[in-house]
Amino acid sequence: MLWTPNVAISGAAVSDIDRDKNRRVAIDGARRRRLYLFRHGAVDYIDDNGDWVADPDSVDLNARGRAQAAGMAELFAGIHIDKALCTGLPRTQQTGQLILGDRDVELGVFAELEEIRPLKGETAGGNDIYADIAFSHWRATQEDARFLRGERYHDFYMRISTAMESLLADQSWHNLAVFAHGGTNAAVLGWATGVGLEAFGLLDQSMCCLNIIDFDFDEKSQLVRKTVRAMNITADDPVMRNRHAGDMEMLARRILKWQR
Repeated sequence: MLWTPNVAISGAAVSDIDRDKNRRVAIDGARRRRLYLFRHGAVDYIDDNGDWVADPDSVDLNARGRAQAAGMAELFAGIHIDKALCTGLPRTQQTGQLILGDRDVELGVFAELEEIRPLKGETAGGNDIYADIAFSHWRATQEDARFLRGERYHDFYMRISTAMESLLADQSWHNLAVFAHGGTNAAVLGWATGVGLEAFGLLDQSMCCLNIIDFDFDEKSQLVRKTVRAMNITADDPVMRNRHAGDMEMLARRILKWQR
C-alpha cells in the first residue's frame, strides 16, 4: 500500500502537476515521471537497385523522414523536457535534433537501446521473404527466434528491459525524451504493459511515432505503477489512413518488386 500524503484529500488537494516545476503528482502522492518514446523518421535500407545498403547503421533520414520529424516537432512544441537521449545512430540523432529544436537540452547517447541486430557481413542474406522479413516479429516468442539471423528476440528483450531499469534508476529526469527504433519501442512497450515478447508482432510502430509512458514512484523511490498514456502517435498520418502494413512487410514488398 502506498503512503498517505500528509494533506486533506479534497478536490485538488494533491495537484496532478506542479506548474512551476513541471512535476506530476498522483492523487495518492506518488511522484509521476514521464517518458516520451519516439521512433526515428523514415530511412532507406534498400537502394535504388533493390539491394540492401552496405551499412544499415549509417543511413540518414530521407526527405520523408525529415518531413515527419518536422511535423512531429510542431506537434511536440511546448512540451518540457529535462533530459533527452538517442541511441547514437544517425537516424535517431537526426530525428532527435529536429524534434527538440531550440530547446536548451543536450541530446545524449544511450547505446543500450540500439535496435535489434541483424546478421551482417558476407554470411548475411538467404532470408525467407515472408517468415524472416515480412512477419519475423510474430515469431519473437519462440525461444530461438532471431531477427534476420542475428540477435535473438529473447536476448534483445532482456537487453532493453535492463536498459529501462537503468533509466528509471536515474533520478536526474522527470520528463525524458528517448529517440529510438521500432523494435526497441516494441520491447519497451512489451516491458511496460506486461505483454512481453508478443509486443513485437502486436504493437505497430510507425516511422517517427511517439509513445507516452508514465511511471509512479513512492516516497522510497520504488516503482509502483506503469501507465501507457498514448501509443504510436504520428504527425503525418494520425489515423493511419495510408498505413496498411508494418515496415518489415513493406520492406519485403519492395524486395519482391525488385526480384521480379
